[in-house]
Amino acid sequence: MARTSYDACIQFIADECDSAALNLPPQAPNADLGRVTKGAALALKSRALLYWASPLNNPGNLQERWEKAARAAHDVLALNAYQLEGNYRNLFRSFTSKEIIFAHRYAATNAFERANYPIGYDGGQSGTTPTQDLVDAYEMLDGSAFSWSNPAHAAAPYDNRDPRLGMTVIVNNSTWKGRAVEAWTGGRDGKGVDRATRTGYYLKKYVDENLDLLQNRTSVHTWILFRLGEIYLNYAEAMNEAYGPDQDPEGYGLTAIGAINEVRKRSSVNMPQLTAGQWQRDAFREKLRNERRVEMAFEEQRFWDVRRWELGTQLFNAPVRGVDITRTPAGTFTYAPFVLESRVFLPHMRRYPIPQAEKIKSPSLEQTSGW
Repeated sequence: MARTSYDACIQFIADECDSAALNLPPQAPNADLGRVTKGAALALKSRALLYWASPLNNPGNLQERWEKAARAAHDVLALNAYQLEGNYRNLFRSFTSKEIIFAHRYAATNAFERANYPIGYDGGQSGTTPTQDLVDAYEMLDGSAFSWSNPAHAAAPYDNRDPRLGMTVIVNNSTWKGRAVEAWTGGRDGKGVDRATRTGYYLKKYVDENLDLLQNRTSVHTWILFRLGEIYLNYAEAMNEAYGPDQDPEGYGLTAIGAINEVRKRSSVNMPQLTAGQWQRDAFREKLRNERRVEMAFEEQRFWDVRRWELGTQLFNAPVRGVDITRTPAGTFTYAPFVLESRVFLPHMRRYPIPQAEKIKSPSLEQTSGW
């Protein structure tokens, strides 16, 4: 059996989602909390069509694909079944947030906390440690970019930043479990301690700060598969590529800029709103991609986004950076970014190879180019 075309696969997925959505409830009653809803089916369609329209799968940049992706995201928004969670931090500690469209729910455990608590805390093993590259992507509170070449930024790199940084990443000298995090060299959580962070940071998103691991306390966890914040960003990206940042010719009632502003004005985030009429398509595209990076950090989106945008050879070939933190005798800190390791990304890595076992079963399958 030969491989079915990508376009045919996407059409099949979209048709299946439409068929399922016809008979699924808009929202799950409390007794069915966690089951698939109409919104879950349409959210899957939204993501699939966005990938179909993206440069990797749309080399001709066909506008009609972006139009279909925009319409699919609008169909989820038009359900009016969801609302953005006011507290971004709490969103990832909830089963019942109105922002969640579909999620994998876990019974009470502390495995994630044991894996990711900073090394200097009881039971902590460091786990996932965010990179300096991600931290640098968070804007300043006024919406401008962070820059190490700015002396004020370099001296106090975590001050006056997008609040989502402090809700996603544990940074040096921030308070965690009742004490200041000592990520500096020689500190309880820094270099010099076995298994301490290699980057200067620890993960906060999804981690329950309130567990006593010595007492083996546990809590429930929610791994979000689809949420309203993503749908707004899907919509913003597709609308910008189809019509530009300020246009709404389909009468959806929301422009690309309007959609990204919905995400940025979440009450616990409250980042500056983008002004209509001041953005061109290319500049807005870059803004949107960065917004997606910080809003969806650690939600398994970036891995696929960079590939579908065909930016892997540009972004994933760059060295991965951390930060060296030094505590001065006066009790202040100096920060110096450093290259942690180099990475290699080649064009054929945008797609997976066909496993040899599958080629043996089906000799008509053609191997993915480059593998």
